[in-house]
Amino acid sequence: MKVQYNNIEIFKNNIVALKETSWDKDGDCPGYMTDSSIQVINFDKVKEAYIKNMGLSSTPCSNDALYIGDNEKIYFIEFKNGVVKNKKVFNVYNKIYDSLLIFNDIVQENISFCRENVSFILVYNEGKNPNGENTTNDGESSKIKIGKYFYAKAKKKYVRFGLERFEKIYFRDVYTYTEKEFEDDFLANIE
Repeated sequence: MKVQYNNIEIFKNNIVALKETSWDKDGDCPGYMTDSSIQVINFDKVKEAYIKNMGLSSTPCSNDALYIGDNEKIYFIEFKNGVVKNKKVFNVYNKIYDSLLIFNDIVQENISFCRENVSFILVYNEGKNPNGENTTNDGESSKIKIGKYFYAKAKKKYVRFGLERFEKIYFRDVYTYTEKEFEDDFLANIE
């Protein structure tokens, strides 16, 4: 089933360039995490519109962007410019849960639909998240490079920050990309 976001008012009213959703104020150096102009749904704005008249005492969390491709593939995208550990990882988990519930209510689908049709991407700042003592010139730790190497040899993807737990139960696929990997492995294949 193809989700026609052109026909869903709350999606249609929140279409922006991916760059706009990648603004991240985390860390010492706030900025955009991509310059891509592909059209996505600003899911933070969708959440705001969704809860507008609910009178909630607290605001749910949401992912930054929702990309629905011509090939009927759907991706939630979350950008993290700062260090991703403990509280921030827990925050990403909450964003996943809340975004899935809001999305499913809007498109009138269930979690089985997401498990078959929706993927999740976390784009992180490589220099701030090396995860090891010996960092290479490109900012990535040797532990991560070795892990990625062996996963690639096994024809599997390397997923960081414990996010692999969401694959196959909530999402078809889960990816964790550095900004460069996101440009090379994801954006280059859809633009």
